[in-house]
Amino acid sequence: MAVRARIEKILPPPASSFVWKTRREPAFGVYWHFHPEYQLTLVLRGKGMRFVGDDIGRFAAGDLVLTGPNLPHMWCSDRRRASPRDPHEAVIIQFPESVFGSSFLRLPEMAPVRRLLELSGRGIRFGASGRRAVALRIRRMERQRGLARLIGLLEILRRLAQSPGARALSSGGFRPSVAAVDRDRIDRICRLIADGAGRPLRLAQAAKADHRSVPAFTRFFRKCTGRSFVEYRTETRLGAACRMLLETDRSVAQVCRDAGFQSVANFNRRFRRLKGMSPREFRRQYSS
Repeated sequence: MAVRARIEKILPPPASSFVWKTRREPAFGVYWHFHPEYQLTLVLRGKGMRFVGDDIGRFAAGDLVLTGPNLPHMWCSDRRRASPRDPHEAVIIQFPESVFGSSFLRLPEMAPVRRLLELSGRGIRFGASGRRAVALRIRRMERQRGLARLIGLLEILRRLAQSPGARALSSGGFRPSVAAVDRDRIDRICRLIADGAGRPLRLAQAAKADHRSVPAFTRFFRKCTGRSFVEYRTETRLGAACRMLLETDRSVAQVCRDAGFQSVANFNRRFRRLKGMSPREFRRQYSS
């Protein structure tokens, strides 16, 4: 594939060790990327092409795949079927190995799950029985919080480890194109951006923290993430704004300021560009 795989930095919400989210778009676009976390993807609506490592296959509603750490992947919808009135939708769970701890994974009772996670380094597509065993549980996690959600994840992995018909996807020899040392550096930079999402972190400050000149830092950041520093910082701030809209009663103007935007008009414009709706519409549609 000619497109360079990009690093994606995953930030769990407050008081959570992993991410559960719904991806709902008119069509899933080209975003060839990888991250250190495991990812379980359940497609609810839509069809197109799935890329995992060096494997290419079709996906449709019900497609269920587990990808391991740093394994590049993407789901690309059939463009001719894209429609804002009939969005493509998937539920995504992203979790680090540390969510359970290495000692816990070495317990005898965890052997099936441990083997499942090891095999996920090539990507695993589950058959109909595996999907039936966990699809409802995956969707039910939206209403769970805290320990109940963590136990729910462990139960899903237990059932997947026992399901027949699972198939490895990638050949196993596929490797992302960004070196480990660059992954560590970009991880530190992305964490700096996330920790300062509500503060005026400047490009020059980030470059200084990475011990690079601004031009060198700019080239490095775009090479690794596929986005400019400003674009990534804006997306991080909008993600923080989404959480505040759903989890607090702050006004839109307060959310705007707390997320690091100086102008409500600019905040509304960027929010609509990313989410396809205003902050108020987003809160009305998803806060329930």
